[in-house]
Amino acid sequence: MTDYIEDPYMGSEYDDIFNEWYEIEGARKIKELSRQLRTFFNYKAEVIRYRFRPSPHLAENDTNTKFFSQKQEIESLTREFITMLKKLKKPTKTLEEGIRSLFFDNNKTPLNKLSEITEKLSMLLHYFSEESLYTHPKFLKFSVILAQHLCLVKKCLNAQFSEFYGELEINYNNLEEELEDLIEITPIKKQKLKKQLEERLTS
Repeated sequence: MTDYIEDPYMGSEYDDIFNEWYEIEGARKIKELSRQLRTFFNYKAEVIRYRFRPSPHLAENDTNTKFFSQKQEIESLTREFITMLKKLKKPTKTLEEGIRSLFFDNNKTPLNKLSEITEKLSMLLHYFSEESLYTHPKFLKFSVILAQHLCLVKKCLNAQFSEFYGELEINYNNLEEELEDLIEITPIKKQKLKKQLEERLTS
């Protein structure tokens, strides 16, 4: 029988590795949550700027090539995002239950795809939050509604931060309602704009 000699340095070595990983992961998460808050407050600032805009008539066109290119990308990714959510929303399940079922069924491919596209859209939303979107009120509203849906998905994908994303989702919903009251469009167009993402999920 071979005697097992415990190495007194092995435990501390693993502890050091774990602590280093934990520190890196913790810093990454703090950075991510901080960015999420900055994004929200940036959009909140744009709504305030729109409320107190000097001219009631703002041009929707923009000659900024990067802005236009990123706008096309976010619109394309959003269509893909909606398609994925539609597949998860079954008649007998809520959207949240559909997303969580990916974990229970260990369905890694769609789960990874949903996580990937959610992160891409989040980064694009952050980019647009730092642009002067108050001059593009319809796109501003589209972005705020999209942010609500991203928060719902993140709430399901990140169980340990579900409360954080749940609160953020509520705040975006309030921001949407605030913006809706400011945008001067007909009731028919207002309803269509408000349901731009939701109606596709139920069709």
